[in-house]
Amino acid sequence: MEPIVEPRFGIDGWSYTGTVLEECFEPRVEAELAQAVHMICGGLATAWNYRRAVQILEGQRAYAQAYAVLEAWAAEQREPDPALAKWRAKVAAAVLRHGGGPP
Repeated sequence: MEPIVEPRFGIDGWSYTGTVLEECFEPRVEAELAQAVHMICGGLATAWNYRRAVQILEGQRAYAQAYAVLEAWAAEQREPDPALAKWRAKVAAAVLRHGGGPP
């Protein structure tokens, strides 16, 4: 499993500039995703942050990162979600089928 790629803070807010995910996402998508992942990496995330990050990453076919976020959420166990196990299995299958996705 690959680690979650942490966004960096710049003059325009959180982004993936200077990371392996640089130029993988449209600016509109990157802004929302980077903010959600920043909350996750900072330990301040809610279930919504995890869900939204995974939804965006799946939509962008970044399956390995989506799986990394799901694993982090499962490890937190703050707000158990009964659908989490099925979602993890679905994304794991996508990683195996399609590879990790970007980059």
